[in-house]
Amino acid sequence: MIVKRARSGTKTYTRADVKKLLGALERQCREAMALARQAEVEASKHSFGAYRAFREKVEEFQAVVILVEGRLRNLVDERSGDLRQEFERLDALMLSVLVRASLRFFFVLSANPILPLGAREVFVGELRSLNEAANKLKSPTYAARMDSQLEHDLGTASLILEEIIDKAPSLLNFDMGEDDEDEEAYGNNQ
Repeated sequence: MIVKRARSGTKTYTRADVKKLLGALERQCREAMALARQAEVEASKHSFGAYRAFREKVEEFQAVVILVEGRLRNLVDERSGDLRQEFERLDALMLSVLVRASLRFFFVLSANPILPLGAREVFVGELRSLNEAANKLKSPTYAARMDSQLEHDLGTASLILEEIIDKAPSLLNFDMGEDDEDEEAYGNNQ
């Protein structure tokens, strides 16, 4: 990889550098799709391992997204339109995979009457992630790529997730003072 420094001290990158990272994004997207299918199957067996692996793959993808954005900003070649279009296509594709995989996983999970201790904290983070995906997909850059079905799936996934959060047990709060414990033990919370 040839990296040059611009006069301002900022690294600059070649089209080949960006294309290499776009190839990595495409591979990660394919891997995430396979993990999403596996997560749906495992969720019906009350297993969270595949969904966790899927989310880790999405996080890896998002880290590479940050790298690509930086390289596109500091590209030596002025011609970046085609690279930016490919980047936006892959990013939007992964966002839609995230939304649809989450919807399917949460739907299966919502039928489960018993969730593990600490599930609430995990799913609050998932709700935040869905909200970030929705905001990005509704931005001017991605709005044309979001069809009505994806918008519907986003809303449905959020509603299902909120229902799961409501019924999920949270981690025990060991930071309560004695007075709080007594009130809670006797049902005097107001």
